[in-house]
Amino acid sequence: MLIGENVRLRLATIEDAPLVAAWYGDPDYVGPFDNTWPRSCREWEGHLGDEQARDRGAFYLILRGDAQEPTGVATYWNPFTAPMFRTFELSYEVHPSARGNGIATQAACLLVNHLFMALPIERLQATTVVGNDASRRVLEKAGMQREGTLRRVTFVHGEYVDMHIFSIIRADWSDERAYRSTRDPF
Repeated sequence: MLIGENVRLRLATIEDAPLVAAWYGDPDYVGPFDNTWPRSCREWEGHLGDEQARDRGAFYLILRGDAQEPTGVATYWNPFTAPMFRTFELSYEVHPSARGNGIATQAACLLVNHLFMALPIERLQATTVVGNDASRRVLEKAGMQREGTLRRVTFVHGEYVDMHIFSIIRADWSDERAYRSTRDPF
């Protein structure tokens, strides 16, 4: 478990599959900048129980404060199939009832800090649909810099849309003390 000031990240398990399936099948949860991709509870059980997948990334539930009830997800994975690319992509979603409270920012900062401390990686990246200003602010607050625009890269609600790509490299992070000193508490 990753423990922050106001959030904790706990690895999702097979037992979490019903909740995750309900969230990702709910258009209000995924919001206007993503598609609803319903997967069955059984499919989520397979994904969350896949031990080999953990070598390629992780799927965490976000817990707020001392609460046991999840309020969102934070994930990382290698978006590349070629072994020469050693980077991870981050993503996060917070339940609509908990948005606007800094939860996604704290979760993103916890992941950035944890991954640079725990793994020999040089780069972390994330993408967000152009116009998703809340997600853009999360990435900027986590220390990521916008690198550019991926034009018409994803299909959302019946049309191709652009995405901004953000990254933070190890030199930007430097070390935990330096990273924490330039962020809001997480």
